[in-house]
Amino acid sequence: MRNTSLVDVLIVGAGPVGLTLACDLARCGIACRIIDQLPAYPIGTRARGVRARTQEVFEDLGVLEPLSAYAEPLLPSRFYDRAGHLVRETSIYGDARPTPDVPYPGSLIVSQQYTEAVLRERLASYGVSVELESQLSGFTQRDDDVVASVQHAGQREEIRARYLVGCDGGNSTVRKCAGISFLGETWEEQRMLFGNLSVSGVDPSFWHMWAGQPGVMLNPMPRSNTWFFTAPLVPDEHGELPPVSVETFQRIFDERVGIPDVRFYDPIYLSVYQVNIRMVDRYRKGRIFLAGDAAHVHSPAGGQGMNTGIQDAYNLGWKLAHVLHGAPETLLETYQDERLPIAQHVLTSTTARGQNWNRPDAGRIAENMVKTFQGKDPFGDTTQLSLTYRGSRLSRDLDDATGIRAGDRAPDAPCLDTKSGEQVRLFELFRGTHFTLLVFGDLSASSLADHYLSHVHVYHITRPGKLAESDKRALVDSEGHAHRAYGIPNEALVLIRPDGYIGLTGERWDDQAIIDYLREVI
Repeated sequence: MRNTSLVDVLIVGAGPVGLTLACDLARCGIACRIIDQLPAYPIGTRARGVRARTQEVFEDLGVLEPLSAYAEPLLPSRFYDRAGHLVRETSIYGDARPTPDVPYPGSLIVSQQYTEAVLRERLASYGVSVELESQLSGFTQRDDDVVASVQHAGQREEIRARYLVGCDGGNSTVRKCAGISFLGETWEEQRMLFGNLSVSGVDPSFWHMWAGQPGVMLNPMPRSNTWFFTAPLVPDEHGELPPVSVETFQRIFDERVGIPDVRFYDPIYLSVYQVNIRMVDRYRKGRIFLAGDAAHVHSPAGGQGMNTGIQDAYNLGWKLAHVLHGAPETLLETYQDERLPIAQHVLTSTTARGQNWNRPDAGRIAENMVKTFQGKDPFGDTTQLSLTYRGSRLSRDLDDATGIRAGDRAPDAPCLDTKSGEQVRLFELFRGTHFTLLVFGDLSASSLADHYLSHVHVYHITRPGKLAESDKRALVDSEGHAHRAYGIPNEALVLIRPDGYIGLTGERWDDQAIIDYLREVI
């Protein structure tokens, strides 16, 4: 057995959620290790929709630009009825255009293997790498740390960590060892064969969906040089499932769709997906935390699983970092307070959406999918831009002066930097591990103690002709985008958290209210 020195955070699971958390911690200077039981990095499309809010997270982490290089073209979709007749041809993602407050309104379609590869590369820039073939077998919590037992290359290693985070999926070892319940249901009738392979005989200019309950889907992924498919996996008369193979998919396609001369070959990745609707009743037990599928699994309708998990990690990362740098331990209580209601909402909405999509009528399927991805979904906002932490202990409105409320996502907006004379986006100013205080109008931030100024970047935002050019942190809202996005008629202050959500709003400068807030988080 090999013993190691103390590490701040041990992350179990190196999928998008664990990697996002590791990147966020590493840029804060937190010593972390990230382990995964797999012997090699997984391949295949798997989760592929990077939604609008997740793109904003990835911009902040510095991975959006390299990730965009792997994005697939948003091809039009063709929907066919059960007889194989074309019912509708449309682009389910529409033509969403950026606005000053929402720079990434649509979705990026990226194979999960590339999302993980880009995150790993970013993590490596901080000197941290994934430790493969490292399987957690158990852990012991103590007053000041967690001692985790990890099997690697036939040897057992004890890793001491101040905190342990389980990002290890629906079958989470961390969750099971912590004794946290994972209640819900399994949709036994919904088993899906899915994966990546090569296809001949189908037009690669479209995504294709044949109606059924559930149906067959074929999507070309030209950037990845593969096709992504899903098909229902139905047991035989003896209750036995067919083998997971390209031959099985060929048979299902021939029986369900029946287009002649279509052939499938060279499978890259094949798997069986079983719909489970489950979530935890807590996100934390002592020094143990859960994130992503380890805490919630649900219907894939709307592509919310990976995105919700990444939001978990983004919420937890800065809080762990601040506590490890000296902030009150009570800050960590807000992780569950803020994320558990979100998981409950996502679980409810994806379940309803999945039931709604699971219809044999091709026209209805097309209509529902178009509504979902063009912002008209009746069950929930799949972009996650409207996600809010209103009512949280970390969300404080001193008055009703601002249209935006504490707990809401902080919008982007272009302003003019009076020092450089160049245009700057608010998202560029938010980027990093600090709090940001936007002071609209003539309010003064000079009384904020130096201790807090080292953690808070302050910017004065004014309308054209209202601010002295000598102010080094002056921004001119030349077109009024910032004032409109934040709903500010005159003067106000808005304090923004490191994860891009608003912590505090007010019309007047209030030293004590601001200091009281910062004492809880810094």
